[in-house]
Amino acid sequence: MDLADVGVKCPNCGVKFNSKQLPEVVDTGLRNSELRQHIGGVKPQYEQYSVLTCPSCGISDWATSFIPTTELCVLNQGNSPPHLQYRNAAIGAERKGGNFFGVGMFYLYAAWCADDVNALPQAREYRRLAIDAFRKSLIDVSCPTDNRPEVEYLIGELCRRTGDFARCKEYYQAVIGRLPALYSAMARKLMRMAEMGSTEDIQFDGMGN
Repeated sequence: MDLADVGVKCPNCGVKFNSKQLPEVVDTGLRNSELRQHIGGVKPQYEQYSVLTCPSCGISDWATSFIPTTELCVLNQGNSPPHLQYRNAAIGAERKGGNFFGVGMFYLYAAWCADDVNALPQAREYRRLAIDAFRKSLIDVSCPTDNRPEVEYLIGELCRRTGDFARCKEYYQAVIGRLPALYSAMARKLMRMAEMGSTEDIQFDGMGN
């Protein structure tokens, strides 16, 4: 991956620092069963460069939330593992009263980045926290209307990935009737995998094919 050195300004404390970012992310159209983009099996993937942490105040957020600057930056972004940065971003967003959809996305990205470094217990816990946040986002309507089908689908898949097979099946049985065809077909496949006790990450059928 070609990285760019980008000077940014913290939206919280105003401190300027150097960051490493991807200048462009090309969407392959391929997704796995958690809707994570496939990039030819490359690990780590782009998600680790989509989060930044201010070296001064410690706030973590999406890289796009930090303001680009051409001014001289003396400080550099910290070396905290990306999954911990996403975790901190989720905690910070929830404390500030951020919407639960945003909190859920932070935890989902945290799980993916934890997978990349084989931090499996942390990845499992992040998925549980993402499930909780996504469920709340459907109740408080912080989940955008256009994202509701994928969130309803994701909740069931995240249950399966954490090994909660009974909950996965029960949840899908309750929502599958209102899922779009592509999601409902995949949900049926995941229910069969849950019956077999599989937590395997598989390709999302029909996307990018």
